[in-house]
Amino acid sequence: MQWLLDQAQRYRAQLRTGPFFQNLAAIERPSDLAWVHQLIHQSREFTQALCMRYSLCHDQRYQRIFAEHAFEEADHPDQLITWMGQHGFLDGTEPGATPATQETLNSLAFCWRSAVREPHDVQIIALNVMSEGVALDFFSAVIPVLQNMGLLSGRYWKVHREVDSHHLCLGLDLCGDVAPDSPTGMRYQRVLWHAATLYHQMLSSWVGEPAEPMTALWTEPAPARRFLHLPRPPSVAEGTMQLPRLAA
Repeated sequence: MQWLLDQAQRYRAQLRTGPFFQNLAAIERPSDLAWVHQLIHQSREFTQALCMRYSLCHDQRYQRIFAEHAFEEADHPDQLITWMGQHGFLDGTEPGATPATQETLNSLAFCWRSAVREPHDVQIIALNVMSEGVALDFFSAVIPVLQNMGLLSGRYWKVHREVDSHHLCLGLDLCGDVAPDSPTGMRYQRVLWHAATLYHQMLSSWVGEPAEPMTALWTEPAPARRFLHLPRPPSVAEGTMQLPRLAA
């Protein structure tokens, strides 16, 4: 479904113009990277949602896909914690001690709900196509910044650049060839917009900026017009009035 990937890419392009990505150019010192304390919340719970998705899946067509994704993400939170400790971001505190922003919690709630409640094909759209696409853009933008600061070490950062482009398409072939204006296609489009908006608001909150919902790239088909046909009144002779009949 190339149209779906194209639409996801357009949302990601909008997101890359947002406050978080614009703020990267102004980073000069490690203290400007306070958002890594939000990243640990996202990394932990997104990985847990992927594991939950796999554990709840009984459809053999999707089990292998969900297992591969969860397995390849499983140690990422520990890799991030190790990196934070090596570069002084923990400073004797527990990882995750900084409270998550409300927008981070909203995004994670969306991921959990997708893993637990949504059909498998919708999970692919939310947790692979959109989530991993945003992750690819995030790491592709952050890695050069860390490299310039001498903070690029360990596997956490580099491994994402290697696997996220694979993960975003993982399982999409199982969704079939869905037309964009079909009921299923419209549902996929709404999921893309919902996920993109939540990630936009989450990343913006990491640099202290509010963010409005993203502009939707689809329009609902107009409902078919229905005409109400009222019954014609009984005809009466001109100049007379018909009175209602009284019950005997």
